[in-house]
Amino acid sequence: MLNEERRYAMQKPGNKSDGAAMIRTFVQKDLQYVIEAHIRIYRDEYNYDQSFAEFIKKAVNDFERTGNNEREMVWIVELNGTASGCIGLTQLDEYTAQLRWFIIEPEARNAGWGRQLIEQAIHFARDKSYSSIILWTNESLSGARRLYQSFGFEVVEIRKQILSGQELTEEKWEMILGQVQEEFHDS
Repeated sequence: MLNEERRYAMQKPGNKSDGAAMIRTFVQKDLQYVIEAHIRIYRDEYNYDQSFAEFIKKAVNDFERTGNNEREMVWIVELNGTASGCIGLTQLDEYTAQLRWFIIEPEARNAGWGRQLIEQAIHFARDKSYSSIILWTNESLSGARRLYQSFGFEVVEIRKQILSGQELTEEKWEMILGQVQEEFHDS
């Protein structure tokens, strides 16, 4: 629910007078940002092709069409009125959520936004009584993988996959949501 969202106020590093910085829940137009940012960043940084673009478009459009706004959410990092990162949490089944669409714009990296987005998603999953969260990532995404590990996610499955004409090692990570751990900032 929108009234249950947690917002983070944080100054953009290096510029204390340039306006608001926050994590907020999405509005409809943000879903186009999620698609565009993934296509652009994965193309530029990892040489992904149109097949990845189609995969992202379909997943986000499916969320828009059939998403459960009581148990699913997308959050946006907003810096000075501009979307600068995102993360989503979707429902796989009654007990399992899936972390999706985690990305931070290059100029917003290393400022704690990724950690705060993951915290937000975990808090939401616990609030909605999920028992676990899974996610799929690629072995080459070392920064994201370090963050997932710092929160207690563990690799539970590995598979080779051809994506964008490349053989990738995909990893399924899982976090069991046991006792609530309010403090995530151990690193």
